[in-house]
Amino acid sequence: MSIPEPTSSSNMNNWISTFHTNEGYAQPNRYDVLIHPPGPDFDAKEMIGEELDLRDNLRDVRKISLRCESVTLPGRNLSSTPDSNVHGPLREVVNNVNYADSVSMIFQASADLRERVFFERWQRLAFNPDTWNVGYYNDYVGEVEIYLLDKNEERKYGLELMECFPKSIAQTDLSYAANNEIIKLTIDMNFRYWKRKLPRVGTVTTEGFHHNTIIEKNTPASLKNLTYDHR
Repeated sequence: MSIPEPTSSSNMNNWISTFHTNEGYAQPNRYDVLIHPPGPDFDAKEMIGEELDLRDNLRDVRKISLRCESVTLPGRNLSSTPDSNVHGPLREVVNNVNYADSVSMIFQASADLRERVFFERWQRLAFNPDTWNVGYYNDYVGEVEIYLLDKNEERKYGLELMECFPKSIAQTDLSYAANNEIIKLTIDMNFRYWKRKLPRVGTVTTEGFHHNTIIEKNTPASLKNLTYDHR
């Protein structure tokens, strides 16, 4: 029994149909960001001068994550060196792996700049402003998860940035001329490396939030269907 060869027309239709499903193009405006600041470590009180628990209100942390207007999926680079122990054409051999040391995150600011306050408090875990003592590394590093979503708001690809801390908080420009604009907060989030994060099965849903309280202008499409992470 012979199997008929597919025609060029059917091949084209099959190819076109893939872009009308969830297997079509990935869109950069469909994403989910989860920020996991350092947990409480009261042994750090001696170094930084006070007890700071950035996870004391997880709802605020999640709302800050929702206001992330722009973020970058970082890359990875393999360092190599010429292998001089072979005859003929040279070849490169890997001698190390390098990651981008930081990603830029832009947040839409609330009226009370709670996003800026949150990252200022995070930075405070790294130093004492009275004695200028520096805190312990493990006391001020956290994690950030970034997921790419499909048209059904399901997570299809994810990265987890390991050992993160807000290295810099960009200046905030104020102007009488900026009458119809909102303040944007740029955070340079330092991290050591990233690892692939397996997407959870199923659609992420809103839990415990009213997304209409978030600024709608220029917000990601994923805003309508995000989960509240209890981690």
